[in-house]
Amino acid sequence: MIKSFYCNVLIVLLIGLIGCIFASPTTISVTPGIVENSNDQVIISWSGIVKPTTNDIVAIYSPSTASVTHPWGYIKLSQSSSWKSGSGSVSLPLLNVRSDYIFRIWSPVVNSSSPQLNIFPNVTLTLLATSTAVTFKNPNAPDKSYLAFTNSTSEMRLMWISGTNDSPICYYSSDPNSLSNSVTGITVTYAISDMCASPANETNYFRDPGYIHDVVMTGLLPNTTYYYYFGSENDGMSAIQSFLSQPDNSDPSNSEAFVIGFGDLGTTFPYTALVETQYPASETIAAISQTISAPYGSSPFVRAMGKQSNSIDRLDPSQTPFWSVHHIGDISYARGKAFIWDYFMDSMQPIVSKVPYMVSIGNHEYDFIGQPFAPSWSNYGSDSGGECGVPYSKRFHMTGAEDSTRNLWFSYENGPIHFTVMSAEHDFLPGSPQFEWLNNDLASVDREKTPWVIFSGHRPLYTSALPEDSIGSITALREAIEPLFQKYDVDMALWGHVHIYERTCGFIGNFTCADNDNDGTVHVIIGMAGNTYSVPWEGSDISSGNGHEDEPEWSIFRSISYGHVRFYANTTSLYFEFVGNHRSIVHDSFWLNK
Repeated sequence: MIKSFYCNVLIVLLIGLIGCIFASPTTISVTPGIVENSNDQVIISWSGIVKPTTNDIVAIYSPSTASVTHPWGYIKLSQSSSWKSGSGSVSLPLLNVRSDYIFRIWSPVVNSSSPQLNIFPNVTLTLLATSTAVTFKNPNAPDKSYLAFTNSTSEMRLMWISGTNDSPICYYSSDPNSLSNSVTGITVTYAISDMCASPANETNYFRDPGYIHDVVMTGLLPNTTYYYYFGSENDGMSAIQSFLSQPDNSDPSNSEAFVIGFGDLGTTFPYTALVETQYPASETIAAISQTISAPYGSSPFVRAMGKQSNSIDRLDPSQTPFWSVHHIGDISYARGKAFIWDYFMDSMQPIVSKVPYMVSIGNHEYDFIGQPFAPSWSNYGSDSGGECGVPYSKRFHMTGAEDSTRNLWFSYENGPIHFTVMSAEHDFLPGSPQFEWLNNDLASVDREKTPWVIFSGHRPLYTSALPEDSIGSITALREAIEPLFQKYDVDMALWGHVHIYERTCGFIGNFTCADNDNDGTVHVIIGMAGNTYSVPWEGSDISSGNGHEDEPEWSIFRSISYGHVRFYANTTSLYFEFVGNHRSIVHDSFWLNK
C-alpha cells in the first residue's frame, strides 16, 4: 500500500512537470494591427499565463523601440473577466502620437533570465510576452488643433500638430459645402537638444513632438459660424470642424465678452500612467464643454445674469455665446515626460478647436536650476522637469512679441476687456524689461473701448492657503506689481499656482479692502482645475496640516473644490461664477459694476 501510494504521488509530479515543460508560452496579440484613426479602440488579447495574479499587467510603450523598463503606463489584466484562466482581453483607445506602439505582458513569476520591472511596492515583475508593433494608417495625420486670438477681431489663429514639416494649409468658409478660402502658414518644432535638464533631455523620456503648424484665418465676418479643415499634401487633411467668429464690438453699447478661466489643469489617461495624473482634469474639461455648448436659450449662466447680456434680445436663442478660454499657467504638467503633451492637447481639442485658447506660463512650464532670474527670496526650482519653457514657447502662439519673450508677457482684448498677462517666473521687479512692458501696456489701455482691465499671472499676490516656500515670491510680487493696479485702476486679477478657489475683497493695497469692491482690485485664485496637491489654510497654529484655520477678513469666499470659472462683461457690468465639477453647482458668484 505504501509503495503504491508513493508511486501515485510520483506519477502526479511527473505529469505536472511534463505539463510545465510542454505548456504553451504566454502570447499577446493586438487587433487591429493597423489603426485607422486616433483614439480608435484596439483589443489586447493574451493567453498562456500559468499562474495568474492580480499584479499581472499589460504595459504600453511608444515607439516600439522604447526601453523595455520605461513604459508609459499599464492596464491590469484583472480588468478582464476571464483573467483567472490565464487568458483574456482588454480594450484601449489608442492615441496617434506619430509613432508605433508595442505592448508587453508582465507577471511576478520567477525567471531571472527575463527583463524585470519594478512599479509596485515589494513586487518584481518579469517579462512574459511582447506583441508585434501596432501602427496607424496615417501616423502623420494632422490633429490636436486649437484656436487663439490675434490682434484683429476679423482673424482667428489656428495651430495643429502633424508628423511632417510639409507646408501647412487651412481651408475655411461660412458655407460648409464650399470651403473656398485658404491660408498657408509656418511650421516649427523642437529637439531633445533644446531641453536643458533631466528628465526632458533623456532619451527614455523625450519623444518627437511632431511639427507644430500655425496659420491665421482672415477676413472673418462678425458673429458667424465658420467651418474649416487643415493639413497638407503629404499629411492628409483633418475632418471639418467649426467655430463662431468674434462678435461686432465696434459699438461699445453692444460690446461684450464670455470667458472661461482656470489654472493648473493637467490631464488624465485611458490607462494607469506612470506619471502624476491630475484626475479632476477630465471632469473639468467635461464641465467646460457643457458651458460653451449651451445656447443662449438654455444656458444656466445666461439665465443667472437676467437681462444683463447685450446679446440675449438680439440673437437666436439656439445660438451659443462667443466664448474664449484663459488658462493661467501649469498647463499639461508634462515636466519632462514628453508624451504627456500629446495627451493634454488631445484632451483639450474638443473645446479649443471651437473657441480661442489663451495660455500663460507657470512654474511647471519654465522653472529650472540655473534660470536667469532666481533671487535668494524666491522658490524657483526644477518644476519644468528640464523643459525650461521650450515646449510651451513652440506649441502656443499668443499675441504680442515674436522675440525671446513670446508667450511670456503679452496682452489682448476681448470685447470690453483688456487682458494683461505677466510671467511670475521671469524678472518682474521695477526696472526689468517685463515691468516696463507691463507699465506701458496698462498705461496704453483705451478705457472707452475696454473699460475693464483684468490682470493675470500664475503666482498670486494674496492667498490664505499660503505655502511656506512661497512667502518670499508672494511678498515680492505684491510689492512690485500691486502699485500698478492702483495706478491704472485694474478691476480684477486672476491667479493660479495654489490649487484652490479663493476670492478676495477689492484691495486698494497691502491687505487693505476698499469700502466697495468696485473701487479696488478683486483678486481671484483659480488654480482648482486639476492638480490635487493642496496646502492647509493659513492659521496661527498649523502643524503638519492640522490646527485652527483662520479665514482673514479680506478672504470673501474660499473652497477646495475642483472646477472652472466663467464670467461675462459688457461695458458697465461684469458677472462672475465659480462652477464646481460635481453637478455643475455654482459655489460662488459676484457682480462688479462701473
